[in-house]
Amino acid sequence: MSIEEMEQMEEELRAIYPDEDSLLNGTINTIMLTLGVPAKLLGYRYIFLAVRFIRTRPPQLRSTTKKELYPYLAEVSGSTKPMIERTMRYAIAQAWRRADPDILYSYLGLRGKNLKDPPTNIEYVYLIAERVRLIIGDPLWEEHYQRVMAGLRNRYAWLN
Repeated sequence: MSIEEMEQMEEELRAIYPDEDSLLNGTINTIMLTLGVPAKLLGYRYIFLAVRFIRTRPPQLRSTTKKELYPYLAEVSGSTKPMIERTMRYAIAQAWRRADPDILYSYLGLRGKNLKDPPTNIEYVYLIAERVRLIIGDPLWEEHYQRVMAGLRNRYAWLN
């Protein structure tokens, strides 16, 4: 997916969803449906919640592991960790079987050997979260980036 296509998609989504929360939900939903994740599966909801969970964490804590993610999802949904992992894996496998290789390449940058086996649950969630960040941006990430750059500018005068 080119930068122009992402910008056009962002404009269309912003026209449909006026506030930031519904824009985030709509973007995640659009990406997941485009990638072929069946919305009728329970794993769809867990993947959706996992992407939202990652997006709400500060950038320096975004290296979420399954030891953090699955307990959170279990608490929010009232389910068990093994059930969440299994249903997410099933939804990803279904999406991977149904997915068009051209869409996987344009959305996720995957091709060739990468398309043979589906990614792990965490990898898939991060691929979607990164695509969301590229399409609608990320205020937390921008704030973090500005703080880091300000510190570097103070340390190295040649960056100014």
